[in-house]
Amino acid sequence: MQTPKSNLDALMKTPQGAVIAKHKDEIMGLMQSSDAQKLMEMLNKSAGGGLKGAADAAMKGDTSQLMDLMGRVMSSKEGAEVVGRINKAVPKDANQK
Repeated sequence: MQTPKSNLDALMKTPQGAVIAKHKDEIMGLMQSSDAQKLMEMLNKSAGGGLKGAADAAMKGDTSQLMDLMGRVMSSKEGAEVVGRINKAVPKDANQK
């Protein structure tokens, strides 16, 4: 099986990549936070084992499955609160397009 090509090099040459590089330590801390872990648990539970497939599809450009999972998680009070806390922790300039 062939390993999928990474778009990381191309991403890092974009304005979004510059923001990621600027806030690398904050982003790494956020990824390891209890809220991020809780979100992953909720996504796994909602996906019924299909989270990897949804993530793989998103990496290939089809984000619909992942967005559906996020919508299901965020429709619960707990999910909305977790996502809200994560969003507040994201560096402000990382939210700009």
